[in-house]
Amino acid sequence: MASKRDHVTGEKLRGNQKRPARSTVFIFALVALVLGIIMNAYHYSLEGARGLYVWHPLLALKILLFMGLVPISIAIVSLPLEKLAKKWPMLVMRWISMAASILVGAVSIALLAFLIIVPRIGSLEPARLDLIDPAKGIHALGTQPAEASFSAGTTNKGAAQPGIALQQPQSAALQPATGAQARSPLDMPLLRLSFSSDPHWGADTSNAQARTQILESIAQRKPDAFFMLGDTVETGNSATQWNFALSDLEALIPHVPVRPLLGNHDALFGGQYLYRKAFFPKGLSSDSGSPYYWSIDAGVATIVAVDLPWGTENFGARQRAWLEKTLAAADPHKPLIVLSHSYFYASGYDDPDFGSPWYDHYQNIPALVPLFEKYGVDLVISGHNHYQELLAHNGIAYAIVGSMGGIPDPQPSYRSPWSQWLAVSAFGWLDVEVLPGRLVLVFRDERGAERHRAELSY
Repeated sequence: MASKRDHVTGEKLRGNQKRPARSTVFIFALVALVLGIIMNAYHYSLEGARGLYVWHPLLALKILLFMGLVPISIAIVSLPLEKLAKKWPMLVMRWISMAASILVGAVSIALLAFLIIVPRIGSLEPARLDLIDPAKGIHALGTQPAEASFSAGTTNKGAAQPGIALQQPQSAALQPATGAQARSPLDMPLLRLSFSSDPHWGADTSNAQARTQILESIAQRKPDAFFMLGDTVETGNSATQWNFALSDLEALIPHVPVRPLLGNHDALFGGQYLYRKAFFPKGLSSDSGSPYYWSIDAGVATIVAVDLPWGTENFGARQRAWLEKTLAAADPHKPLIVLSHSYFYASGYDDPDFGSPWYDHYQNIPALVPLFEKYGVDLVISGHNHYQELLAHNGIAYAIVGSMGGIPDPQPSYRSPWSQWLAVSAFGWLDVEVLPGRLVLVFRDERGAERHRAELSY
């Protein structure tokens, strides 16, 4: 009898050894949960990651966000099954929990390594570019001295409605410029700036010919500064795409002072590190301490860039405090120009896949526009939407210039009530000339021909 009992006991012990213990199952599940939390915490600490989830809530992003809860949930479900006479349901749930823990842990580690390592090991070819250092400002070349611009007259900052004269293009203006015409001293620009956005190097759908023509035309016009307002590349963590962009920029505008902003595509999957390698290397600095938002003293104008890759997901208390302090300190006698990647007022459409409204930005407008109006901003220039558009609201002009080669957005299903002029399926850029008391805005096509002109007083 004793021998038979010992045999049965031995069989039970061997059976128990093949079963995952409750403590083991929960340890595996907790490790998987912690790894999932670490991976998601790192991902959503990156520039633009939270905006990606808000504006493109892909199923894959939702799975990654909550997958760490799966193993421990299954382990908890297995607890009441321990009371059943038949133990196989409990064993099945424990093994499933163990397998899920291993899978979640492996995926979390792999993605964390991908996000950390890939953008950091990307090798960028050196490019000879005239990068603007925000801390050093912009100096106009070949124009009147800055002090001549404000020798007379008074400021209208704080007025309810600075003048915005929206002019229809003349037929002659549609022809490419053939040379400078004689101007009176009051018509001589004190500062010449160019702006465009969303070239999307690396995207199969982008128009490389239009992008090249824009850069060649800007190089011929030799502005004092050229601002690219984001989405330089299609996928931010691809060193290959950044190298394509740097190669073209070096070949086409090596002597034009350039300052790019970070766009939502530039930031994808840790792309901020390659953006900094390419456009904000060691030696450059800014008044904010950040490479993503800063102000520039342009002599006769103040230029302020804000970090809005998608919307306000990165617009925290620190950036808001800096922005308000910077706007409040701006010289009221000079034009105040704000730059961003994502827009404020704009025409657009509802995203067919996610329903996101790509028009009159429901985040940016309430968060920043009251500051713009309080401190007398004159002009706001953005990209993100692939149109050329001019809008005006409460005395501030808003320009959209996402027309540097990225695939054109569809015909707007929503026309902003503040829209004054709109060009769809059009490539080009915006020239802004600072003159005494006024700004002249000229939207151009990819060859430099004038498409639309407007003036506003400051």
